[in-house]
Amino acid sequence: MSSRTTRLLASSWVAAALFATSPAQADLVTNGGFETGDFTGWSFVTDPLYDGVDTLVPHDGTYAAYFGGASSSITQTLTTVAGSNYKVSFWLMLEPDVTGASAPNAFSFDFGAATGMSLSNASAFGYTLYEVTFIAAGASTDLSFNFSQGPAFWDLDSVSVTLPEPGSLALLAAAGLGGLAASRRRRPASTSA
Repeated sequence: MSSRTTRLLASSWVAAALFATSPAQADLVTNGGFETGDFTGWSFVTDPLYDGVDTLVPHDGTYAAYFGGASSSITQTLTTVAGSNYKVSFWLMLEPDVTGASAPNAFSFDFGAATGMSLSNASAFGYTLYEVTFIAAGASTDLSFNFSQGPAFWDLDSVSVTLPEPGSLALLAAAGLGGLAASRRRRPASTSA
């Protein structure tokens, strides 16, 4: 096997090993699944009669947050890097009232100054995954969820904010091209005596 081929294969294997051993993207949200049984990690404005954390209808784990008050919100300040992309994901459900009514209601979430989505007078629906990617504007970013509800309850669970994973093919291709470039270096010119 030629020296060039050996170098190319070696650099490709090194790139694959680095990719395989790279750490998983850390979740920036504290208590995103509300598994502490309360709003630990969140700043909140809630109605103690209609909002809280319980075990009645979690999407994942043991607990989920519920909101049935007239105007409620939870916020967490995350450490971010300006200009970096962040993926916000969460599971949301709007329960039907026992009478079948669900409106009036409203929901929105914000990542810094950007509104991720909003719903108004929505019909009841089961747990649904929402994922939105944002670019952070500064060294810290507020993640906020806002609820208003009359007859029924919003349920929120599995809130997560991560840096999107880099594409594995792009990483391997870049490493392979780097290996190819290294293997194509010119040999020093021989001098004759």
